[in-house]
Amino acid sequence: MKAREAIVLAMMVLTVVLAASGQEGNAKAAAAIRKADQDWMAAFAAKDVNQAASFVAPGGAMYEPNAPATLGQEAIKKSLGGMFQMTGEKLTWTPTLVEAAKSGDLGFSSGTYEFSFKDPSGKTVNDKGKYVTVWKKQPDGSWKVVRDIFNSDLPAGH
Repeated sequence: MKAREAIVLAMMVLTVVLAASGQEGNAKAAAAIRKADQDWMAAFAAKDVNQAASFVAPGGAMYEPNAPATLGQEAIKKSLGGMFQMTGEKLTWTPTLVEAAKSGDLGFSSGTYEFSFKDPSGKTVNDKGKYVTVWKKQPDGSWKVVRDIFNSDLPAGH
């Protein structure tokens, strides 16, 4: 084996080793983000405004369709309170991709959601779409939402 080929092979092996060691940390952070994401959904299912808002970092924001950004925990509590009061309201989501930065302090979850409620006439309204949530590790080790955005897959006007 020539010296140049040996150097290239050594660099490739080093790259694989470094990537694998970085992925281990990322996998742990990604697993923690996935758990936080599902715990957040459990708070939504319980219609617990305070618990649901507690998953949002101070200064966090939600970008809801057809509305200005909702900034901060208090504004998010108000928004969630209105949503939880909707008759027959049900929201579930499924993370299909969860990743974390190599640093292990920032990551995201993305996936699909289903949302339903009854309109004032009693008719059930169903929506489905996709979301992206950006999570940041807090000094206490918990993961909090810094940005959340979602939008419908349905055509406009539904």
